Amino acid sequence: MHAVVIAIFVAVSIGSAAHAQQQQQQQQQRTVRDMMNDMKARYGQTYDQCQALATSRGYILNGFDETGENRAIMMFIEGCIMGTQR
Repeated sequence: MHAVVIAIFVAVSIGSAAHAQQQQQQQQQRTVRDMMNDMKARYGQTYDQCQALATSRGYILNGFDETGENRAIMMFIEGCIMGTQR
């Protein structure tokens, strides 16, 4: 009886941890997309100029998924808007 209870508890714990990780990944994906959209809405033409600079330097925008490349281009554009990229 105790073994069954322990097995159920372990299964629920593993399932809960996997579900929490999946939700965190989905939240991070929305975060990149939201940050890019927020920057574009807030800075408009400056955002477009910084995105053009990023692509001229070899960055490739693959939509707004959570790839390392899209995170890097977001950081580059943010730095450009703040004046730290030339």
